[in-house]
Amino acid sequence: MDGRFDDMLKFGINLKLSGPGEDRYYTQRLVHFIRNMEDFDADTEDDEEVNIYVRTELSLIIRVQESVLTFEPLEDSCYDGIMAVLDFIANMHQLVQDDYLKEGELEDEFSQPSPIEYSDEEESDDDMEWI
Repeated sequence: MDGRFDDMLKFGINLKLSGPGEDRYYTQRLVHFIRNMEDFDADTEDDEEVNIYVRTELSLIIRVQESVLTFEPLEDSCYDGIMAVLDFIANMHQLVQDDYLKEGELEDEFSQPSPIEYSDEEESDDDMEWI
């Protein structure tokens, strides 16, 4: 293999993600992308490690931790799996980051607690007169 390709396998790819939440979101989107490709499948148990299957054979494990995507080749067919992951990074990286920011902003917007006033005093008959 080419020396630069070996370096990529050894050191991984820095995705420049914002933190653990975005790491997990990125992994979920990668799994969805791979599952929609012909002759490929993917699964994950913890949203950090992705098993990639090429023609039903587990050929590659991908990890996304601390914003770095790393490859663990298992079979000769891993090259096809690596190319699929690189296709995802090349064509979907910015879109996935933008989607994460949009979803994060919406979540923050709706996760603010609304002020609710509670009273320890029991309701009196006077309180019910207005009804």
